[in-house]
Amino acid sequence: MSAAPPIAAPALNPQRRSELLHRLRRAEGQVRGLQKLLEEGADCTKIAQQLLATRHALDSTYVRLNLSVAEQELAARQTEGLPPEAIGEVIDRLQDRLGRAR
Repeated sequence: MSAAPPIAAPALNPQRRSELLHRLRRAEGQVRGLQKLLEEGADCTKIAQQLLATRHALDSTYVRLNLSVAEQELAARQTEGLPPEAIGEVIDRLQDRLGRAR
């Protein structure tokens, strides 16, 4: 099965961009909280909990961004009238990208 070339995706729509920025700002606040915990000499359990929350926030943002890319690619492929297997190829690439995030 030959992979279709990636389609240049347009910029994120304003609503999605706003959502991602909000998530990144929350993660930024969590990183600042981590720095403060370290500076204050907090115990490792509190630091680990904050690290986990920060990691989850970034992972969630990454997943949402990649879902946006997939949505854009699928919409573009539909308008081009490409065969249904093109959808499978987009999903395969998405799965590959998300798999590398772990």
